[in-house]
Parts: sequence; structure tokens; C-alpha cells
Amino acid sequence: MKIGFVLYHRALITGISLSAEMLTSAASLRDRKSQKAHPFEIKVIAPSLISPKLTAGIRIQPDITFDNDDTFDVIILPPMWGNPLASLTKHPEIPHWLIKQYQNGAKIIATGTGVVWLAETGLLNDQTATTHWYFYQKFSQLYPKVKLNKQASITSANGLYCTESINSQTEMVLYFITNNFGQKIAKTIETHYGHEISKSDHQPFYEIGGQVQFDESIALAQDWIRLNMSKSITAKSIAEHCQLPLRTFNRKFKDQVGLAPHQYLQKMRMTTAKELLRDFGMTINDVSEQVGYKDTYHFSTIFKKEFDVTPNQYRKMVRAKAYNA
Repeated sequence: MKIGFVLYHRALITGISLSAEMLTSAASLRDRKSQKAHPFEIKVIAPSLISPKLTAGIRIQPDITFDNDDTFDVIILPPMWGNPLASLTKHPEIPHWLIKQYQNGAKIIATGTGVVWLAETGLLNDQTATTHWYFYQKFSQLYPKVKLNKQASITSANGLYCTESINSQTEMVLYFITNNFGQKIAKTIETHYGHEISKSDHQPFYEIGGQVQFDESIALAQDWIRLNMSKSITAKSIAEHCQLPLRTFNRKFKDQVGLAPHQYLQKMRMTTAKELLRDFGMTINDVSEQVGYKDTYHFSTIFKKEFDVTPNQYRKMVRAKAYNA
């Protein structure tokens, strides 16, 4: 498996470093037979072997240029700091290179303002996409043929994935790891890297797989779940809030999100519990109640099943890592 990170003017290093570490760690967790049968490789591609100007003044040494004939299984386009249009004029060769890679079977993940590279290729025409919120208006003006979804944090269309932020990119990488390396390895990676990403800006709608069109009622349901997860919630109560028949709601929710309402609710509760354990000095009992579990033992059992560590073990682990940093 070959992963390519594209470097260009003012690229955000966090759009490269964290994903590269997660993917490399996941590949190393495979058994030796799998590693030998399916070698894993990451390369950095740039216009020249001299690193372009990146954020924070840090330079990354490119491995190859766009003139190289290498093909990739996955290509990741990081976001850019500030106005991305300056980079477009500096690197006109990138869209042509991306088209060639896509035609050769590469999947492409673009984050935030990095989505402009995909839009420039024309591959997103008549497809659903997202980008960073501050760039919505300009993006719509520049690329009217792209169906911009302002509610989605991740969109997927024929092997083209757009994510609105670094947080969303991290979720996308975890999804990729799950599909290619298995759930067990993905959970290990999420346990060790998930606490380094704050999900406070994560939008209520999360879309993976297929060209699923955004449904306002389902986004409303997801937002309502987030605001009321400390309470007793049933699929019926959510459906009533969205003014949908229960059977219709269950079907639409599963089609849009990929999970049944009760599965999504548990996922949100566990994700929120991790944030509370990581960022606040709340007791385990308080965290349990905050995410809707009156029985602390039941909460701890589900948490351990989901993340392979107890709430207390997780808190100690992230604190130790923070103190050692």
C-alpha cells in the first residue's frame, strides 16, 4: 500500500504529520505475514525536491516530484493557511497530476482549503463536497458546479473524500485504517491518538460511503442527540422531535449515517465521555451521568468494550502522555 502526501505553498503541517503517524503506526501493528505480503510506504510529493514554504517555518523534505511516474493507492491533500488561491497559481501542475493518479485508481482525501485542488481538476463537478467553513462563500463562487454541503464534516463521492478540518481528516483516516487494517488495530490507534484531537468543532452530520445526499431532518436529529445525551433517549423520542414516523426515521437515519439511531447515540456518548475524561476534572460517576448512564458500572463496561481500556485507565494514560510531552 502506497500513501502520498502532497506538499505545496503554505500547507499546514498538521494535515500531514498526524495522519502519517497514525497510518504508519497502524501498518506496523499488522502481523509479520501481512506486512511482508502488503508492504506499506509513505512518500511526500512536491513540485521540486526543495521543500515549499510551509507553516511555522518548518520544512519537510520531499521524496519525489510530480514528474515521477509513481502511482499511489491513497493521496492526501492537506489544508492551507490563509487564502489558498495563491498556491493554485504557484503549482498549476498539481491538478493534472491528481487527474492522472485518480484515473490510475487512487483514492484522494482533501482537507479544508485543500479541497480546491480537487475542485480545480473538475472531478468534483456535480458531486457533493465540503470545505472549511470560512471558505464556503468563495468556494461556491469559484466552483458553482460542485454541490457544496455546508452541514457535512466529511463527504464521499466515487473515491474522492472531502473533510472540513484536521479533526474530520483524523476521523477519515481512522475510517480508512478500519477498512484496511481491521477494527482491532483501528481501536488501538484511536486510543493512542484520539485524545490529541479536540472534537469541539465537529459538525453534527457525518457522512462516509457513497454519494449520500444531506438530509436536514437527520442532521437535526444528530444535533438534538448531542444536546440531550445526558437524558433518556429513544429512537421514538428522536423521531417525534424530527416530526417523522418511527419507521421512516429509522430507515433515513441508517441510510444517511450508516448506523442505527441507538448505535449512533452510544458512539456519541462514548466519544463525549473520552473528551470529558481527557479535558475535565470530573469524577467517573459525573462523566457517566453527563453522557446518559445512571449506572457507573454499566457505563464503564461499555467504555471498556468500545476502547479496550476502562475510563480510569484511559484518564491515567492521557494524563501521563500529557505530562511526558
